[in-house]
Amino acid sequence: MIWLDITDPKYVLFFRALLPYLQSLDEVFITTRKSSGYDECARLLELFKIPHVSVGGYGGAQRIEKFKARLERENLLLELIAPKNPKIFITGVSVEGAQCAFGLGIPVVHFADTPIAGNVCDARLLSIVARLSLPLSRLIFYPFVLPSAAFTMLGMESRNLVSYPFIDIALWLENIEDLRAQRLKDKESAPFLRALGFREELPIILVREEEYKAHYVKKHARILYESVHLLHQRLRANIVIMPRYESAPLVAEFGYLERVKILESKFAPQEFYPYIDVLLGGGGSMNLESCYLGIPTISVRSLFLFHDSFLLENGFMSHATSAQEVLSLAESMLARARKNNKKAFVKEDLESAKHAIIQRLREEFYSKMSLKSFCLAKPRSAF
Repeated sequence: MIWLDITDPKYVLFFRALLPYLQSLDEVFITTRKSSGYDECARLLELFKIPHVSVGGYGGAQRIEKFKARLERENLLLELIAPKNPKIFITGVSVEGAQCAFGLGIPVVHFADTPIAGNVCDARLLSIVARLSLPLSRLIFYPFVLPSAAFTMLGMESRNLVSYPFIDIALWLENIEDLRAQRLKDKESAPFLRALGFREELPIILVREEEYKAHYVKKHARILYESVHLLHQRLRANIVIMPRYESAPLVAEFGYLERVKILESKFAPQEFYPYIDVLLGGGGSMNLESCYLGIPTISVRSLFLFHDSFLLENGFMSHATSAQEVLSLAESMLARARKNNKKAFVKEDLESAKHAIIQRLREEFYSKMSLKSFCLAKPRSAF
């Protein structure tokens, strides 16, 4: 059995794409977390009809509450997982899962794309989550935009690091068309447009909040919310806000505005991206998704990661530091056609890359010689 713990919405999409390949290797048992104000993972798993078990919750913004929630969740996982005796544990960013698996003697495999809260290899910028989980890994898979030094700083040996030739979002964003010209025609048939219920057929600006409760975000900046007010005042556009956490504060601040909608329902990327003209993003994954699809993208996030540098250096994304700058960029972007940026995100054949990941797992954990190979292997790449 493979135990897969998914605690970040992005990894629902990532592992959904890999799931059939993992299932060709072994039975897969999936856990997640769910709590009031942070149930996005569970809702996405339910949306995609992926069987899972919700174990424990999210502690919130305060460090002590995060710690208490992790202790509780680790105990619950211990009781659930110990009798199942999985062969390997796989995750993206689960501290509780990694520590529980390590304690049970289950080999830990990470898919990691954000070990550092920055865009340089400085040990002082290593995230708390990375420090608490990645050093426990038998294998770490990571996208090509990250340097291996981001992991060797944590004590990982090169032979246990596997770079893959694509950026994660390429796994789940295939076959998404530009359907903006059909918005009026699809208004009643497309679930996303029907849920919004805008009176006028105007360009759509999608807004995604920053992960302001995450440990690596120093403060809850106001620029994104100030930008929404200014865009509503100055632009003839419909604005859709996709909440990161609770929707109540957003409803209180923007609910009275006619052309601003707070998205309460969950939709697959294929359901909403075809109708988006501009993305205003405070986070990372949706900025990457938008740029991959060629949608004009404005970032207002408060920190730069390696992925952000990749997007900015290639001209796929703009960064703004004020609401006025957001307005100026949005005005110029609404008239733009979508670009074809996909080749920059995938360096080799995607299908071959997925099979290479499974093959490395098979060699490492399912071969009769896997233990001996682990002890004697020299550094190598899976690709």
